[in-house]
Amino acid sequence: MAGWAVTSLSARRFPLGPALFDLVVVDEASQCAIPHVLPLLFRARRALVIGDPMQLTHITQTSPHREALIRHGNGLRSDWLEKHHLAYRRHSAFHAAEQSAGGTLLLDEHFRCHPHIAGLSNDFFYDGGLTVLTDTRGRPALAHRSAVIWTDVTGRAARPPFGGSWVNEDEIRKVHDSVRYLLEQLPPDATVGVVTPFTAQAETLRKRLRPYDEERLRIGTVHTFQGGERDVMVFSLVAGEGMHPGAVEWVGGQLNLWNVAITRARGHLIVVGDKELWRKRGGVGAALLGAAERYSVPPGGGDEDVLLKRLYRTLSRTEEGTITLGETVHGHSADALIRGVGVTTPRAVLLDRGIEEGSDAARHLRLMLHRRNLLGSEDGEFEAVRWPAWRLYETDGQRG
Repeated sequence: MAGWAVTSLSARRFPLGPALFDLVVVDEASQCAIPHVLPLLFRARRALVIGDPMQLTHITQTSPHREALIRHGNGLRSDWLEKHHLAYRRHSAFHAAEQSAGGTLLLDEHFRCHPHIAGLSNDFFYDGGLTVLTDTRGRPALAHRSAVIWTDVTGRAARPPFGGSWVNEDEIRKVHDSVRYLLEQLPPDATVGVVTPFTAQAETLRKRLRPYDEERLRIGTVHTFQGGERDVMVFSLVAGEGMHPGAVEWVGGQLNLWNVAITRARGHLIVVGDKELWRKRGGVGAALLGAAERYSVPPGGGDEDVLLKRLYRTLSRTEEGTITLGETVHGHSADALIRGVGVTTPRAVLLDRGIEEGSDAARHLRLMLHRRNLLGSEDGEFEAVRWPAWRLYETDGQRG
């Protein structure tokens, strides 16, 4: 079997004949314009189209007026193109394939971001459809700091003297300090990224941070980081006093931009911006702020959860040491943690509440065992056990 890896624009290098390939795989299709995949699909017996409509879309230089002229010149109605998801500016190759196939299959297991970062993206952009299975053990991290951090800067935004988009000097100074601290505190092989919605801010940051190690530090707009990742991402929002309201609205409304910026971070996401501005505006900015504030507070104990209350009573009867509920171990939620006097090795307890109606039993068990393994550690720092909920109702309280 032979295979080729090419860009969509390189299809012209292959012979012009139908069904030349048994299978054509189009990756990052949400960033690909529809005309760019047609030469490849023509040469395919079958096609697998992979993409994420919540990531950045393709960039087009064609104006709406120009698109309308081309449409009219070829006798195509805008409503027909919309119905079939074939409008050039609005729809990507992914949208067209989704419409043609009658739906999509969600690849729902996530392994890149710290669970607190991935959880934010999951709730806001994927309607809770992702299963976060990130293994945080052994990753570079800042000791005793949460995965989502907000640094409050009430700066002023302005147009740079050389023209272009917006810059915020107060944020630039704070980002500079943060990068210097990160490169000093993190292990030598840890990577840092600085991302911002505005090109002028990115260019200014590149000039200010030029002396730092280019292998460890990368700076750019969100498009710079599409498809990439960094151990720590610093996200400079720029918006502040002096910025035109329309520009603030533009930033707040770019959901795909927010999603990509957030999910480039493997271990920590540090947001630099005006807290009150984004709190009042709502949307993703307010959600990020809420996450940063929530994770900076010690977790609660799940007082209203009947099963957790029963778990606590059962463990109190059968275990030595102190039992706390709602803890976080390696970035993942543990229903209970047993530690303290009389406990040689702390033990995390993962409560298996059973299979949801209509779910696959084998997949449920596989994911539960995977989560249990993520709570444990090879060096013996933590043990982890899965506790089926039905055992909470055994009279002898036997541990499983």
